[in-house]
Amino acid sequence: MKNLVIAFLLLTSLARVHADNILENGDFADGTSHWYGDGRPPSDFAPENPLDKPDPFTSKGLIMPLKELDWTRMAQDFKGRIASGILTLTYMLSPDLTFSTKPEDYVNMPAHIHYGGWKSVNTPPGAWVVFIADFGSAHGSYYTIRPNLGSTGAQTYKLPFSKLTPLEDKTITIAFPPGKGTVVILNVSLTAETSSP
Repeated sequence: MKNLVIAFLLLTSLARVHADNILENGDFADGTSHWYGDGRPPSDFAPENPLDKPDPFTSKGLIMPLKELDWTRMAQDFKGRIASGILTLTYMLSPDLTFSTKPEDYVNMPAHIHYGGWKSVNTPPGAWVVFIADFGSAHGSYYTIRPNLGSTGAQTYKLPFSKLTPLEDKTITIAFPPGKGTVVILNVSLTAETSSP
């Protein structure tokens, strides 16, 4: 009986954490559903022979092969119930991943991802960017992420976000500079600050 109670509490807490995420399909269990852009589902990387084991690196999450000359991005439009909260993003990097070192690839970064309405922002070389904005406007915030290159284990980035208009449609965009290699996004969540981790 005790094991049943523990199992029920665990399932309830997992359901609550999932329900607290205001993004749809933030764990990519449904492939690219609710997301658009350059990301690809694990099914695109499955071996042709069903008896062969899939590569563990590309067997889950959203796979983002980098482009050598252009920025790569993915986005989701969502209904924002909150104006502030916590952004949590878990990802893995391929061992060969490198980002461009050319300064011009980071000058006026919004133009590189076709966000012409945003003011010109220069981002630091080697960093990628997360935008959280009111839908169809330049009202929002962006955050730069410097991953730990050379680490093949899962990395988590967590920070508070704010300055959004509550109950308005919103967009989250995750954008990577030109480079080589692959980023696998395992989970993206936007939760209220009172949510449990």
